Amino acid sequence: MHNSRNPVLSIVEICEVFFYYEDVHSGDFVRDFALIMVAAATALILFRLIRQPPILGYLLAGMLVGPFALGGRFVSDTETVSLVAEVGLVVLLFAIGVEFGWERIRKIGFRVVLIGAVEIAAMISLGYYLGRALGWTSTTSVYLGAALAFSSSAVLVQMLRENGQLMSLRGQLIVGILVVEDFVAVVLLAVFSGYANQESSGAVQVWPIVIKMAVFAVGALVFGTLLAPRLMDLLDYLKSRETLLIGSLGMCFGVGLLAREMGLSAGAGAFLIGTVLGDTRHREQIARLISPVRDVFAALFFVSIGMLVNMADVPEYLGTALIVTGVLLVGKILASMVGTFLTGHDGDTALRVGTGMPQLGEFSLAIARSGSEHAAIGSQLYPVVTISTVMSSFLYPLVFNSHRVIGSLVARLMPSRVKTEASSFSTKIATARRSMAPAKPAPHNFVQGVRSAAVSFGIIGLVIVSGMLISNAGTSLAVDIGISEDLVSAAVIAAVVTLAVPSAIVIWRLLSDLGTVFARRAFIRFNMTNRLSAAEAISVVSVSILMMVIGVWLVMQLLQIMSIADLASPLSALVMTLSVALTATLAMKIHSQMDRTFRRTMLGDAQIRDQTLHPTDVSASTDD
Repeated sequence: MHNSRNPVLSIVEICEVFFYYEDVHSGDFVRDFALIMVAAATALILFRLIRQPPILGYLLAGMLVGPFALGGRFVSDTETVSLVAEVGLVVLLFAIGVEFGWERIRKIGFRVVLIGAVEIAAMISLGYYLGRALGWTSTTSVYLGAALAFSSSAVLVQMLRENGQLMSLRGQLIVGILVVEDFVAVVLLAVFSGYANQESSGAVQVWPIVIKMAVFAVGALVFGTLLAPRLMDLLDYLKSRETLLIGSLGMCFGVGLLAREMGLSAGAGAFLIGTVLGDTRHREQIARLISPVRDVFAALFFVSIGMLVNMADVPEYLGTALIVTGVLLVGKILASMVGTFLTGHDGDTALRVGTGMPQLGEFSLAIARSGSEHAAIGSQLYPVVTISTVMSSFLYPLVFNSHRVIGSLVARLMPSRVKTEASSFSTKIATARRSMAPAKPAPHNFVQGVRSAAVSFGIIGLVIVSGMLISNAGTSLAVDIGISEDLVSAAVIAAVVTLAVPSAIVIWRLLSDLGTVFARRAFIRFNMTNRLSAAEAISVVSVSILMMVIGVWLVMQLLQIMSIADLASPLSALVMTLSVALTATLAMKIHSQMDRTFRRTMLGDAQIRDQTLHPTDVSASTDD
């Protein structure tokens, strides 16, 4: 049995540790934090009594105790509060990931990507033309469109949870769209930051950011699925709720820190590791323990959003903010409805998803803030987006529950022919989507070979990226303790090459089989059946030379990245030899585990057969 201590005590312990490590000037922060929590508690109780969403109470409390209200009589240090709110957002996204789990999100698949793409493209375009209509510059209008494109994960998920719809089809689609939005938002924030800091002749590179995010996401999911369940089993073995809670939060912030060090969103890393833990058998325990921590930081986050409103700016920008909010509500609903409808869902589901999306989020404020720091952006952008965020937060609970009213109104006004055509189109899309799903989980042998090659390429990429990260961290540590950087880099390069060999063998065998098939067919076509053995030899030799050239090129690239000054020194050679000897004994086992995990996590293979170094006989299946 687990320790029966109340998990709420863990919150107290966390807060005590947090306050203990504040410096001697932390009195103001403790005072501000106490005022915020008192205001949040008062607002929560009051809005529960009048049966209104607590989010509205938190926002109102933030506006009343913020630095822009009542002459800053209450809370004055918004920067520190914003930092704690950022920590709260990380915890919120981690809790969302735990509740859903990666398997449920993966099954939604391409649908949410299409819905998210339609919605984001439509809102950026709509925001741009709205900005131009308001007389804003092109650059400011682009920032406005980007700010309108993203919803608040914290607000939307909280509303879904309070209405008991988090695990419904509506909730799954909305959370999936939010994942797509967060991915695009991180890329856009990086692009805008680069645009704000670049020289006049510089250029912002988008694709490296996208590739970095994709590699990080795959790596976090694969390595997380490989290691996290074992770590959670160890924590559960200790029979302590505190150990399970602190261990989970440690993984949350550890992966979040890794994402931040790579220039990505800490919240994205926390969400990914949360989805991994959500697929383990400890999911219910973690969700139960994390919920009080989540509620504390959720209150802090929403109050901090309300504190961003400068009451003095409201009269000046109220009219513009009303227009932006109206365009946001109508545009988000329509864009999400169209995207959902195009993926084969019926009109009611499309309307439910559409009315669940119109709420500006934390990424909207971040984009507006990054724009306000650039000379080419109008000063009106940030206050307008901030006021619109608060206004949409107050209106969102009404919009969220308006799908029945809007649905009945549309049903009465829409012509019968249009309703018939729309229903027929939705049915056709849904039928086509079901027909594209494979009837059996076991694909054709050739497809199995291609999937094996794709998995092996993915494993090689993850091994190389992991090696680079370990090398960077290891060289920094080596400098601190007086060890040569060359020795660390030599050991890492040797380990990376050794661990990549099993995957390279899988790819070599597949390409050799394919080359043999095509060579045999070519020899048969030219009536050279007596030389089929020569065709096989030519294929194997050609593929071997190709793989060797690619391998040498990759090693040369690693040597340049890790910059080893003297690779030929006896000590470096000895370190590389020892590293190869140590990793060679584990290479096959590591490859087998990563192959299974990669297939199960990214491809959804329920039953993985041990084919690590025995790929399917492609030649036989292709000749048939």
